[in-house]
Amino acid sequence: MVALIAPAAFAAINFDYLVVGGGTAGLAVATRLSENAKFSVGVIEAGGDRTEDPAILTPGLALSTFNNPLYDWAFETTPQAHANGRVVGHPRGKQLGGSSAINYLYWTHASQLDIDDWGKLGNKGWSWDKIAPYFTKSETYNAPTADISSQVDTSFIVPSDHGTSGPVQDSFPPFFNNFYKSWEPTYKKLGLGPTGDPRGGLAIGAYSTLVSQEPKNASRSYSANAYWKPNSSRPNFHVLTNAQATKIVFDCKRQPLRATGVEYVADNQTYSAHVKREVILSAGTFQSPQLLELSGIGKASLLKKQGVDVLLNNPNVGENLQDHLLVPLTYEAAPGEATFESFRNTTIAAEAAKEYAVNHTGPFASNTCNSYVSFAQIQKALQEAHHQDGRDQRQVSTLASSASQAKARSLQDKLTIAKLLSPTEASIQEVFLPGGSTPALASNTSVVFSTTYPNNYFTLFSVLEHPFSRGNVHITSSSPLAYPAVDPNYLSHPLDAYIVGQGLLHLQQVARTSPLSTHLKNGGTVYQPGFYKLDEANVEHFVRKNFASEYHPIGTCSMLPRHKGGVVDERLKVYGTENVRVVDASVFPLQVRGNLQTLVYAVAERAAEFVKGDAE
Repeated sequence: MVALIAPAAFAAINFDYLVVGGGTAGLAVATRLSENAKFSVGVIEAGGDRTEDPAILTPGLALSTFNNPLYDWAFETTPQAHANGRVVGHPRGKQLGGSSAINYLYWTHASQLDIDDWGKLGNKGWSWDKIAPYFTKSETYNAPTADISSQVDTSFIVPSDHGTSGPVQDSFPPFFNNFYKSWEPTYKKLGLGPTGDPRGGLAIGAYSTLVSQEPKNASRSYSANAYWKPNSSRPNFHVLTNAQATKIVFDCKRQPLRATGVEYVADNQTYSAHVKREVILSAGTFQSPQLLELSGIGKASLLKKQGVDVLLNNPNVGENLQDHLLVPLTYEAAPGEATFESFRNTTIAAEAAKEYAVNHTGPFASNTCNSYVSFAQIQKALQEAHHQDGRDQRQVSTLASSASQAKARSLQDKLTIAKLLSPTEASIQEVFLPGGSTPALASNTSVVFSTTYPNNYFTLFSVLEHPFSRGNVHITSSSPLAYPAVDPNYLSHPLDAYIVGQGLLHLQQVARTSPLSTHLKNGGTVYQPGFYKLDEANVEHFVRKNFASEYHPIGTCSMLPRHKGGVVDERLKVYGTENVRVVDASVFPLQVRGNLQTLVYAVAERAAEFVKGDAE
């Protein structure tokens, strides 16, 4: 275990850079800044160091960390107005590495258009071409072994598109169950095989998915053990754990505002760390806007209501929250298929644990697959299956209505409509877990991806990639230890329920298609209790009753022109401040396809260069 600094000793240092939040982005940007020995860099992290914890390092134990206070902040949304008051839990990593320590390890990428759209929103210098080198800089791609390539298709990979010397290791898992092996062949049979390497930002379809996993021992590779730990002995690099930042301290006599330090609480005592150059806020999509508001930056009326002195009125703080909404569809597995429920047998669980510990393989080293599907592909598949030539009538009228709304709402909606209508952009991500689900308990993330029913199960998920609904995150108290109110405003736009529902109808086709159907009871026609056959008449009701989240919130400190909803500028500096930046997913102004960690690392890498450039 690395020796860490004491709270009082940390407060005695006059740092060049203070990073608030030692998570995915925070440790990446801090490590890069500490490469210059002239810079003293400090990181304040509320959680502990879990870099030697098997629950973190073992891929198959990822879900076991959810809702556990040792690892997880365990946020919950407010009751959702457009879903009968439904509350959705949100795991957020509370430890060094943040959510990269507890995510499902998917190493997927945004599309080129996703990032180009950020530039179209008014962010000069932001495009796929600008961010692509930082994807490469953050990763070391490990080519599959011959054994892996003999079991699953890896031929779509373009090795030259990937990094070879970055901190985070990515690879294919070494073990594949029957569901994994049948995933891509099933989609190929449906005409939805991979169209290339998704790393290039253009390909869609189903494919064997890379994960952030060290192939030597099949362990999680994440920001704490990839960026920070190998560099933790640098004398200019100090990381304070188990300390919660409570406020950015400003020199209020200066305009723009200049940060002079950060207050934090450790062991029930309040300290203040001092900074000479910049404060970098990397507390995540829920807590970065919270800390800005607690520090006096936000909507003036809201701050006054909570008893916070207003230093800078910006009503955009905490707004523009977007998330990947997820809806499960669970089937009973065919007799003899191994799923999560198999581990109810203690002998099987013990054998799997031994196989992982000794040989670094087996179910605990495994993962699942991903598919990017366009709305046009889904509509075509459903139309052909039901021989409904007029199927597009509702689609066209719905999109026309939304396009009309978009003209009145924002450029964001227009760009999202364009992606929805593009046959080469993913509107739905389709993924699976080899186990049951309990969507009625979406507020409890420790059980939502499991079931207590007997027998074995298999869950498909329809994930909405580009939502139209917008929510917010705001403080409800001047106490820094009180959780903010998280309101994603799920399904407030009717098109969201329609799109993700169409994805569910498509997944029913997938489940009934071989070879996947051969691993499901009666060819994919038997559901877990509580689930049932979906059709046009009942699917949207099902969505509102059963949705959860893929836990990819973004947007609450959006990088946009200030008059268009911005909190930070194109170099991630907070408007109205001289030396505060936000570097995490909260700056993403528009949701992207897939899982977020690769983009968070890339943005952090680019942000580090912004900071270094401004220091020269």
